[in-house]
Amino acid sequence: MVRARVCVTTETRWADAYVDECWRSTGRLCSQTCENTPGSYHCSCTSGFSLGPDGKTCQDVNECEKKPCSQECANTHGSYQCYCRQGYQLQEDGRTCEDIDECSQSMGSLCAFQCINVVGSYKCACPPQGYTMAANGRTCKDVDECVSGSHNCSVGQSCYNLQGSFRCLSFHCPHNYNRVTDMRCERTSCPPNSLDCPSSPVRITYYQLSFQTNIIVPAQIFRIGPSPTYAGDHIVIRVSKGNEGGYFSTRKLNSHTGAVLLQRQVTEPRDFLLDVEMKLLRQGAVTTFLARIYVFITSSPK
Repeated sequence: MVRARVCVTTETRWADAYVDECWRSTGRLCSQTCENTPGSYHCSCTSGFSLGPDGKTCQDVNECEKKPCSQECANTHGSYQCYCRQGYQLQEDGRTCEDIDECSQSMGSLCAFQCINVVGSYKCACPPQGYTMAANGRTCKDVDECVSGSHNCSVGQSCYNLQGSFRCLSFHCPHNYNRVTDMRCERTSCPPNSLDCPSSPVRITYYQLSFQTNIIVPAQIFRIGPSPTYAGDHIVIRVSKGNEGGYFSTRKLNSHTGAVLLQRQVTEPRDFLLDVEMKLLRQGAVTTFLARIYVFITSSPK
């Protein structure tokens, strides 16, 4: 009998020593992970959670309190997410924000002239002279120096505004001509026995034209003809001066109208002064007119 009691007692102790509470419990002992220990058990939590005061419940850890992100952090259940402010992008490490170079990614569509990258954003710039930034902050607006008075033309000169600049022009009537308007000279009567005067232009008129280097050629830039016209009129036009580079040509549109064309691309800003001569044949008499044309080719601000 004594040996039997000893044997039972030993078996009971052996069995009690290996009770797995995590497995045998009819209820849930831990909210997440239950680990059996000798004579008891222990609750633990997965990454992103911490064990509560009761030793059983797992509570979400707010990782954002430790500021793991270089900019914005959003706590999630059991984890967190990093975000970047506008103008930045999240790097492969999922935490660091790097500035976006909007200028290099936009293919030139953000600014009309120049895009300058700044930390977290960008800004547009205009040429240092002759332009000002428009209200939209992207395009450049020409400064009219002639209107604003910021030109340096003398009293005897006329200010002519260009895209991004201006010119000071002087209009003089040659000998034997009178100025009838700011832009027109008319020949006086020819002296007796003068051989050159009758064939000289009866009128000299000044014109100013401006175009940008990106103009598509050939381009008709000027038209010339008598006013009024009469049946039987016939004209002949030519560029008599200023076309040494062959950039311009003339074309007769009909019997009383001609045109000047820019036929070669001008790739750099350049000024031309053309003398376009028109001879009018009317009722057997030939009369010469002269159009003195300033042609200014300016660069595009784009």
